[in-house]
Amino acid sequence: MKTNWNTQNKNIRQGAYIALVEKTYNENNKPIRYNGSMESMLGEFFSRTSKKKHLWKRNTLKRLLVHLYNQKCYALLRNYNNVNVLYHISTFGNAIVRPIEAWESNTTNTEGQLHALIRYCFAQFDTPRFLERSFFGNQKKHMLWYVQLGKGKSVEDLANLPIQLTSRMAHEFRNAPSFLTINEAFRYAQALGFGASTKVAKLIAFSRLSIIREHQEPFWASVVQFFSKEADLNVGELDGIVDYLTHKYRDDPSFSMKHRTYCALLSQSQEWHQMVYQQKNANSYSWNPSGITPLYLEELVDDKMIVYKTEELLSSEALHDEGNAMQHCVSEYDEDCEEGRCSIFSLRQEVEGEPMKRLVTLEIGLPNYEIVQAKAKCNQEPDRKSMELIDQWIDNSQVQRMAEMAYQQPHAHNAPRAYDRLVERRQMNDEQDYNLALVVKIIFWILYILFRVMVI
Repeated sequence: MKTNWNTQNKNIRQGAYIALVEKTYNENNKPIRYNGSMESMLGEFFSRTSKKKHLWKRNTLKRLLVHLYNQKCYALLRNYNNVNVLYHISTFGNAIVRPIEAWESNTTNTEGQLHALIRYCFAQFDTPRFLERSFFGNQKKHMLWYVQLGKGKSVEDLANLPIQLTSRMAHEFRNAPSFLTINEAFRYAQALGFGASTKVAKLIAFSRLSIIREHQEPFWASVVQFFSKEADLNVGELDGIVDYLTHKYRDDPSFSMKHRTYCALLSQSQEWHQMVYQQKNANSYSWNPSGITPLYLEELVDDKMIVYKTEELLSSEALHDEGNAMQHCVSEYDEDCEEGRCSIFSLRQEVEGEPMKRLVTLEIGLPNYEIVQAKAKCNQEPDRKSMELIDQWIDNSQVQRMAEMAYQQPHAHNAPRAYDRLVERRQMNDEQDYNLALVVKIIFWILYILFRVMVI
């Protein structure tokens, strides 16, 4: 991840920034990488543009930088990732529909400034808000879709769509919620087109069905259509079934969704997951309760009794189920639990007549009863309600907040084995990333030298 440019002076010195932009713009920029200085940042982005071809890219980047400085968007200009967004805007500089110098900043929030600038530059017509985020990524195809929709092109006419959309699906895609990713928006629109309710369409969008495999899309479209007919879905069950279907379709491309029922698929999925788990975990552990007082809280909301509680997980199988439902790696902590290094609790919500909902998985370090980590689904941070519940648990049990120093890296002699395994994996990944980066750099400089020799 790129670091933010930072200087002792919080504001960019008057005139110096524009002079630096002009100087860098006029140079024959050699390939350069950002090293933390403003000069290297500008050098990297201008070196990506040519002084001979597509000059509008280079000119647009310069105009954006100068105008944003004049609009006092100093915090935006200090951040590498934000300037990267400006670079992406400049690559479509020949499609900008309004004069850059007429844009005015109405907020001090840098992300808000960028979103407003993107809409100003390209959106003559209503465009999906979720597509604006494509300029924060690296998929030029997605940015092009935004530019084309901004000029009035229909969704159906966009180039290289990964899935086939009906007219209704195209309409729903254009109007998908802003918090969805692009792939999630495709699945959301597809599900609605197949007749799903808004609730079910969102669950399908948030599930692993949002992983789009274009060469397998006819099959996965039939899967979306199958689930769209269900009145109520559980995202944990849905993801489990999707894993099972991935396995079945990989082994047998003729596998079809015809004549199947949800209940039967769920049963087959659970049997398959259990078999896979048993194969991967020949050694299954169980352990005694830690003695920590659990949380139990009842709330009456709209005449419905809601129960919040923590449940201690006391076996490898229970950790596996928790990790599968919450999509994180808690199942790796069974040896640590069995050896008394930690205890794992699941914070849950139960509503009468509704499926149980897992909110947060908590690791409690033993023997000090300190909360080592608390993670919601996909390793996200707990929401406000969950944090309030955790605070109540701390106030009414032996559980403690971890001291500030305890959040530092554990020492090797007392680190949990799961931590050791994580460190080993990260070291291997770091070494592989370094080797790959070194090879890429060598190839780049060889090609650059050859290019210079040919030009001379």
